Amino acid sequence: MPVNGVGVTAVAVAAARALESDRPDALVVDPWAAALVRASAVAVPFPERWPDDLDAVPAVEQSLLLGATYIGMRTRFIDDELRAGALRQIAILGSGLDTRAWRLDWPAGTRVFELDSPEVVTFLSGTMDAVAPAPTADRRVVAADVTAPWASAMVRSGFGPGEPTHWVLEGLLPYLSSPDQSALLDDVIDLSAPGSRAVIERAPALTDTPETRERLQTFALATGIPFDELLARTDPPDPARVLAAAGWTVAEVSVADLEHRYDRPLVADRSASTADQRGGFVTAVKG
Repeated sequence: MPVNGVGVTAVAVAAARALESDRPDALVVDPWAAALVRASAVAVPFPERWPDDLDAVPAVEQSLLLGATYIGMRTRFIDDELRAGALRQIAILGSGLDTRAWRLDWPAGTRVFELDSPEVVTFLSGTMDAVAPAPTADRRVVAADVTAPWASAMVRSGFGPGEPTHWVLEGLLPYLSSPDQSALLDDVIDLSAPGSRAVIERAPALTDTPETRERLQTFALATGIPFDELLARTDPPDPARVLAAAGWTVAEVSVADLEHRYDRPLVADRSASTADQRGGFVTAVKG
């Protein structure tokens, strides 16, 4: 099955997990990430080994390697949040080629709902059936678009709105318009019972300027990853404010916080504008 469009970015994330898994100091070990990349037949230009000298590789490859470093920290942070929450109902929206249903040691009786497009979930299920053992959780696949009505599909798949849920929005919001982001956050709030939790990667603010378009087009041409077609130019809602207004207890985690926590410095300007562009994360608990 060909993987295209936003599915290419899911392959790029899997490639980053494969690279992270190869590091001697790996934050995440995903035994199946490389197989997913190979099965996709997408030419994702990630190396399979971390270079001895980062400064010796071309600039585009440096950017991809640092992106993989970020993905490693992001993945580990969300894994840690799910372990700490220890809820039995997990909902991963825009799940892509995520392998948490297999990778993590879930408590008995945990249901993991993975929602993404039919093409992506079909590809993941078919490939993992061929290369991996059974998931360690009760995996429920929901083939739906988050910009269309999706709650009823979740319920039909066994989702219980009356049970506490741990929501995961990882690498999803940047691809949605501001109205779609707001609607998705409202749906999460409406479907959450007391005790629910959320871990959300913020969407960076991308203004639709010639400079933004040129930067994204240049990166897309150099790497084959079509961010110029997929990333929404938007002034996004702040998930922290939205959830706090709904009565959730909210905490904010910056990328710099993750660099310190996992001892993985990124080569990046620490200016306020850069920090804002990188977004960071929001964690929240519904009382």
